[in-house]
Amino acid sequence: MSGSSCILFKWPECWGLPSLSPACIQAEAYLRLAGANFAADVCSTSSSSPTGQLPALERDAYISPAEADEFASAAAVIAYAKKHIKDLDAHLSLGQRADMLAFSALIDSRLALATTLTTWCEPRGFKEHKAAAYGNNLPFPLSYLIPWSKQREVQKRFPQHTDMEQVYSGAVQVLDALADRLRATGGAFFFGNEPTSLDALLAGHLMYYRMSPAVAPVQSQPALCAYLDRLTGRYFSIPATPRSALESEAGPSWSEAAKGQKKPQQPKVEPTPAELKFRRHSYYWLLGAGSAIVAYILLSGRYIQFPAVLEQLGEDDGGDEDEDEEAGDDE
Repeated sequence: MSGSSCILFKWPECWGLPSLSPACIQAEAYLRLAGANFAADVCSTSSSSPTGQLPALERDAYISPAEADEFASAAAVIAYAKKHIKDLDAHLSLGQRADMLAFSALIDSRLALATTLTTWCEPRGFKEHKAAAYGNNLPFPLSYLIPWSKQREVQKRFPQHTDMEQVYSGAVQVLDALADRLRATGGAFFFGNEPTSLDALLAGHLMYYRMSPAVAPVQSQPALCAYLDRLTGRYFSIPATPRSALESEAGPSWSEAAKGQKKPQQPKVEPTPAELKFRRHSYYWLLGAGSAIVAYILLSGRYIQFPAVLEQLGEDDGGDEDEDEEAGDDE
């Protein structure tokens, strides 16, 4: 694993969750499970992200690509971290990899669909999520227009007559299957005592279902609750390092002067004899140039003749008045 630090751009913490977005929780969960050195940049709007979407990852010159929705953005962050930071699935056997792909597909389809619908398409979920994400961060009327526009964008991705009861029933079936898998393995995670990318994907949804008021009721599973307690207690007990703290540890940057902070005084260095000689010659040259300019002004006579011109203009005006008087006498 490289020592380069990452910056994770995410929605802010809310309801006791590391983020109000389950997709952001997924991305952060993978980084935590992988032991990545990262800092969190909390964004009040998605436009604050370098990709215009949350979550997003920045590492050196790399920035995760902009995707169509938040879960796709989280998948892009996880794919990069899996390839360049740590592959949590490297220890799995071929059979375990097949199981992991099957469960991951169910999570990405059924659970992601149920989470999105209950958050953006149900009145209660939309109200709770809108108040948390946009209520205090945007002025009126943007606090209403932007979430309304986002809601319409999300709704366009689903069929017009989506059966929500069927969607939620499918999500519960996935959770039941996952709970059965946990009970069968008996390990701390889905494939034993080491976490995988499947644990990161599921953590985002389970934490959101358990603590967010923006979700529809989901069937409680003691095995999943115990699993989530182990995962959060081991990997989410300490808040993520803020980006500002990471930058302060790196030392002052070029922008410190713009913030009004004084730079340390540099030690005074005495000039060399060659530099003193150059300064004297510079002074002499400036003095000579100034004297030449003054002499040119005085000897050219242009400014000395200026009063004479004014006097001549006055005589011309007087002559015109005399002529006017003589013309009046003739009449």
